[in-house]
Amino acid sequence: MKKTFLVLPFAALALASCGTASSSSGIASSSASSPSASSSSASSSDASSSSTAEDYAVKFVTPVGAPAIAFYDQGHNANWVSSSDPTNVVLPAFGTDNYDAIVFDGTTGLNVIKKNSYNYKLAQWVSGGNFYVVSTKHQAGEAFASDYKVDGFVKTGNAAQSFLSLAAHHWNWALDTTADYPTGSVKWEAGVTNVLTNLTANPTGFDYYVIAEPSLTAAKTALAAQNIGLNIIYNLQTEWKAQSGQLTIPAAALFVNNASYDSHKDAIDEFLAGTQIRQDTAVDDVATVKTALDAFGNDAAVQSRFGFTSTLAAALQANGADKFGILKIGDIADKEDFANSFAKQISGLDTIAYGPSLFL
Repeated sequence: MKKTFLVLPFAALALASCGTASSSSGIASSSASSPSASSSSASSSDASSSSTAEDYAVKFVTPVGAPAIAFYDQGHNANWVSSSDPTNVVLPAFGTDNYDAIVFDGTTGLNVIKKNSYNYKLAQWVSGGNFYVVSTKHQAGEAFASDYKVDGFVKTGNAAQSFLSLAAHHWNWALDTTADYPTGSVKWEAGVTNVLTNLTANPTGFDYYVIAEPSLTAAKTALAAQNIGLNIIYNLQTEWKAQSGQLTIPAAALFVNNASYDSHKDAIDEFLAGTQIRQDTAVDDVATVKTALDAFGNDAAVQSRFGFTSTLAAALQANGADKFGILKIGDIADKEDFANSFAKQISGLDTIAYGPSLFL
């Protein structure tokens, strides 16, 4: 049953790619039928999951960019929608029963479900943060002046929240967050693609930019072509681990529809297990990932579907570097504690933000 939902006070996912204009890829669309109506046009080799107890193809939606690498061999799957416009495609899906599964910023998804009693639970974490503070004007270690401006993305997202926490408590940056840009210190963009566009089109328009991989590498390449150097001021993952003790910043998570899980538990369990296997492969066997992406199509097709090219994915994931921040099995011992530990660090309060009912 499709529900009517309000416009939500959340912006685009912090994990959107370095890709092209906003679009969605996949035969299925965000306004398609309910999860019980699976598409028969998906090939058997690309079906997202089928259970030994039933023949059911899981229908799911994700942003392009880093978390899409967890579906590197699903390019032809007609039951997968990938979108570079998560604000208008992925986030509103929580207010519907159109999908069996949704990949989105984990704590933002939890907040939306908790606030609106939506019919989803967090099943597993897909990625940790891959966020950076960069500049063409400043070097690492410089003091932050009161008139400096920052271009960031998704004010409610984990990249923004971890950045603000580190700036206030770890770097001693005197950011004015009481007013909106340009009076305030930070301009909040809808997604990381906006930051990428601003950085490459006007490299000195802001003093600092908060950006994520794989957009960071795309920005480096574009700026190098203009003979402009890009300085890495902070690696937020390293900084966050030093301050909080957490392995990384929580980023993308996979949510499942409660009704779908009740009706198709075996198929969805198999889908979750298959996704975790692909996550592990994306870290440990990038050659397999590249082969699958190359088999899907040329650079333009892969970029549109996944948000990155196979060459870029191979370079960022080579030798276990895992610049996409993909989480392997065992990396997160307790998915609930991972979310709550982050929330406690951000709020400064020793309270439980997310109860067990929000997790599968």
